[in-house]
Amino acid sequence: MKWLVVLLVVGCSESRELSVPCVDCTVTVHPRGILDQASDDFHGKELARQGYDFGVCASCHGDDLRGGAAKVDCMSCHSDGPSACVTCHGDGPTTGAHLAHRGTTPCAECHTVPAAWDAPGHILGDRAPAEVTFGARARLTPVAADREGPPAFADGTCSNVYCHGDALGAAGGTATRPRWNEAAPTGTCVRCHAAPPPSHLAAQTTCIACHPASAHIDGITQVGSSSGCDGCHGTAASAAPPRDLLGNMFTTALGVGAHQAHLQAPAGLRGPIACTTCHLVPGALTATGHIDSALPAEIESTLAWDRTSATCSSAWCHGVARPVWTQTGGAACGSCHGIPPATASHAPGMPLTSCATCHPQTVTSTGSIVITAGPNGSTSEHMDGDIDAP
Repeated sequence: MKWLVVLLVVGCSESRELSVPCVDCTVTVHPRGILDQASDDFHGKELARQGYDFGVCASCHGDDLRGGAAKVDCMSCHSDGPSACVTCHGDGPTTGAHLAHRGTTPCAECHTVPAAWDAPGHILGDRAPAEVTFGARARLTPVAADREGPPAFADGTCSNVYCHGDALGAAGGTATRPRWNEAAPTGTCVRCHAAPPPSHLAAQTTCIACHPASAHIDGITQVGSSSGCDGCHGTAASAAPPRDLLGNMFTTALGVGAHQAHLQAPAGLRGPIACTTCHLVPGALTATGHIDSALPAEIESTLAWDRTSATCSSAWCHGVARPVWTQTGGAACGSCHGIPPATASHAPGMPLTSCATCHPQTVTSTGSIVITAGPNGSTSEHMDGDIDAP
């Protein structure tokens, strides 16, 4: 560029000091396009033409580029420094699928990130485009037999890349070998694996019930947030909801309902009711009858659970009562049988305090249900299927 030669030879060869500070450098020193990124005279393009020789800039702006003879501080525009990553890349490139990867995929997963701007293989003596060098995530292989080869990028297409589902065997994804310049993706989940994958029951589409959202594309098929039952439902204190399989915490949700009311028995009408009373409790995660069928969970058939009305219509422990699963306060003395029951052995008008006369193993003289502590938890002879009477 003639203007640059004149600038270096005439303007700066005899002296680095200017008699007056540069007031309008786009007229008196540089061509008008020096600050216009669209211009061929833009200073970034000229720096590239000069082989990124920052000494050219330093000849007028000072060795530290903070002003020098020109009295113009390069840091006024490039706050992180002219050679910082953000000076050229900003928040990151916007070409191709860069924006789709930003925030989820570190640069080092697809490129060799230089330690400095002038590191070998970066911009000095290296032509665009940037080389793709896959990192550890693309190479992840949950099952060795599923990988056909190393991750590769050729002709604008990724192949054998774990994070796009191309190393997941029969995952059923629709775009496991995406093109870099294709339109912004839609239906993101089904691009890498079907919803659900072919190895799952077709009806099992509630992904979050088994796979917590906190862990994804990490090389591990995560089932639950921990190895115990509470990894999918309940808490460390109790495997029964809340939380239910869909993350619900309130009793108004069918998956939560009266689970804790049965397991904790806070009403004091009997001891805790074991999970096995209403459900088949699996011995392992993959046991038959556990996660091998679609939601909702199966209920013991003798209880005649009606999901629509949220009641058990033939549960002997409720007697004639039909408490609603998602409502609280549905059970008390008198809910399941009369006080006293309407049988020949009971006199009308008998108070609760009279129950202990015939049922001392079940109720106290004050009318309270007898709850007995034991090594396996509290128990009671009330609502245990036997009528305790002399």
